[in-house]
Amino acid sequence: MIRPPASPARRGFFGNARGTTAVEFAIVGPLVIAMMFWFFDLAFSLYVRNSFNHAVNTVARSAYIDPDRTDEQIIALLEGELARFGDGIVAASTTETIDSLDYHIINAQMQYRFKLPPFSGSPLTLTAQARAPIIRYQLEDEPAE
Repeated sequence: MIRPPASPARRGFFGNARGTTAVEFAIVGPLVIAMMFWFFDLAFSLYVRNSFNHAVNTVARSAYIDPDRTDEQIIALLEGELARFGDGIVAASTTETIDSLDYHIINAQMQYRFKLPPFSGSPLTLTAQARAPIIRYQLEDEPAE
């Protein structure tokens, strides 16, 4: 025997399925949104790290092109390149001899703080180092005709 469908009044509280999607979203939605923002924060930190390394490598490239720059000039150029990353950046440049060849060793360090909890508690130290050989080219005089 086929029974007719129960009227909404007879189904009771547990038989009613209306609104379950809203309840499920209320439970899962905030977690998904938080994970999305954590992913954006992580992606931005990787962007900052790559930009920081690129800035140090750009200064090393310019030190290679102009080998007569002093360490003070290199540090000033490095601080100018790294100014967009904010305060608290430590920049250093030294000259070392390795295997009878002189190098400019360029170092930079900065603190990066994540924006969202739970990672925002302790800063992450970003470090970049580049090395540029000091090669002075001498042009030979043109031969006399």
